[in-house]
Amino acid sequence: MDRTQGISRPDAGLETHARVTPPSGDPDNTQLLYSTCTRLWSPRRRVRVDPDRQHRYSATVSIPTQVPEHPWAVYLTDSDQRFRLLGFDFDSGRHGRGVAIEDSDRLASQLTELGVAHLRAHSGPTGGQHVWLRLAEAGADPDTVRKLAHALSQHYPSLDTSALTNPATGAVRPPGTPHRAGGRSTPHLQGRALITALAEVNRGTTPEVVTWLIARHPHVEQHPSPVRHRAVHQIVEDSTGPRLDRPHRSLPHRTEALLGTAPKPGVDRSALAHTILLSMARAGRSLDDARAAVATAPGLIRLREDAARGRDDTERQWSRALARAATFTANSDNAQREPIDDELDAIVHALAATTAHWGRRGGASDERILHALTALARTARTRILDIDCRRLGQTCALDASTVSRRLRVLAGEGWVTLTTPSAGTRAARWTLNLPPDLGAEITSHATQGEPAPASGLGLTPLTHHTHDLWSPLRSGGLGALTARVHWFYRSGVHSVTGLSEQTGYGTGAIEQALTRLRSTGLLRSNATGEQLLGVLETVAQTRGVAGTNARRALRHLVDRELFNWWNEEQEWRSTPGKKRGTRRTTSTGMLALPISAPARVRYGRFPTRSNGRADYFTARAVVSQISSASRSAA
Repeated sequence: MDRTQGISRPDAGLETHARVTPPSGDPDNTQLLYSTCTRLWSPRRRVRVDPDRQHRYSATVSIPTQVPEHPWAVYLTDSDQRFRLLGFDFDSGRHGRGVAIEDSDRLASQLTELGVAHLRAHSGPTGGQHVWLRLAEAGADPDTVRKLAHALSQHYPSLDTSALTNPATGAVRPPGTPHRAGGRSTPHLQGRALITALAEVNRGTTPEVVTWLIARHPHVEQHPSPVRHRAVHQIVEDSTGPRLDRPHRSLPHRTEALLGTAPKPGVDRSALAHTILLSMARAGRSLDDARAAVATAPGLIRLREDAARGRDDTERQWSRALARAATFTANSDNAQREPIDDELDAIVHALAATTAHWGRRGGASDERILHALTALARTARTRILDIDCRRLGQTCALDASTVSRRLRVLAGEGWVTLTTPSAGTRAARWTLNLPPDLGAEITSHATQGEPAPASGLGLTPLTHHTHDLWSPLRSGGLGALTARVHWFYRSGVHSVTGLSEQTGYGTGAIEQALTRLRSTGLLRSNATGEQLLGVLETVAQTRGVAGTNARRALRHLVDRELFNWWNEEQEWRSTPGKKRGTRRTTSTGMLALPISAPARVRYGRFPTRSNGRADYFTARAVVSQISSASRSAA
């Protein structure tokens, strides 16, 4: 097979013709659909999840080995953002159940006439419809699929085109997935007909089906809107060396300050050099300008020392900065940036400039929490966040208790401030502070609007550090310390001394981490991006830690349910007058109620011991049992 667990190989295409065999003891096809429509079809090794059933899908996890108990969605594109799946989502919310069914009927008829294998499913209890097909060969490019979505939207009013027009993060719930309002996404076919249809869809259909469908749906062309796009700056070369084909301009004041200031102890001098060269490249400077700066500027001492030791790396680093500057988002005047972007860039750069600081006890968790808060702040467009420890723990792959402890440490160091404590069901409000005065090299990035230098892994630190593989050593993972060593090793720091300087760990700990990485083959792998996640997932499965983060998310979901249930119980008890309420029950045969129903209605009275105190052990069993009953009924 050319695909493992549904992970695409863009250079090989789709060649799999896997047989679909229903597992025994699975009358509702849940395991069959999960193995096929999620694990086999997913173009990426990660899925988006909605553990609290709020339809946010803000977190991603590696594809779990077992069927999750909460909704999830698969991406439609692979790591190259080419569509390997087409999931047509007909929403009943805007025009009603009847229109959604009629629209899906008409599109399915078109596919049948074209001889295209596809699978239809009821998305859940609200009447929405999904139509799925799998693309063979190299998939379809995003622009063509976007054109198809525009054409179809003029014929099918209930079609939700968001996933088809967002190649980076667009995702749809596959067949077999729970719906937040109850039930699951259920195929129209059952039994042998379903098995046959899955086998046909597995073979894939030619990507030309996209153009066929466009031709069958006459439409008014979409006029391009003035959106941000990639600058098309060409790299040219003259007597002064390679440079961008753009006018020579003055360097930003912050870059001038970086050039004229020697790095402080503990600052990542390689990252600082990349920052300076990137800014020089965007200002139209040439290789000769870069060499002249390296010869004298205090801020580029790292490159100057390398040259003195006989390893002149200036030309290679300039080429790297030039290539990146050539593809920067067109926004020369920063007109579309907001102050929040500059502030968050400053925080990210402060984290990169103080990497050795996070080598202290608990520092790896602190660093991860700050990266998670920064990512959430970018989405919320504010540094003031209302977030509870469990939800933050899901984002940074830590237990809620760990997050609670480490937030207090970060508050003591000034990175965050507890603005408003939690109260009842209201989460605590935290302010992500601007970095302290750690030198000009920390805040320069924010002013220039440039992100921190990439590590060469093709991943963000948060995505890398939160993988299941880096679970604690006691659980069978490689540990957070090893994750940080791997990150810097893949960034080009290979010596034990260099890794110790970057991570803040002792040489003994570094050697142990390198031994672990060497034994798993991770030091030999050159994979990046989604391919690297695939390598990490393979090692995680071998070590038995795959799915750790998904299981943690489920525990946090139960914890939140218990918390809400107890608060509702407290409110009910404090209400004056005669008490009337639902009897407590632990029966798994009770009617499954929507997730939006109050906890006290779904679970009854909160269990208590003989002394009147809350019995959380029994309460947790009630939540687990009734949740299981709901899934079985679905």
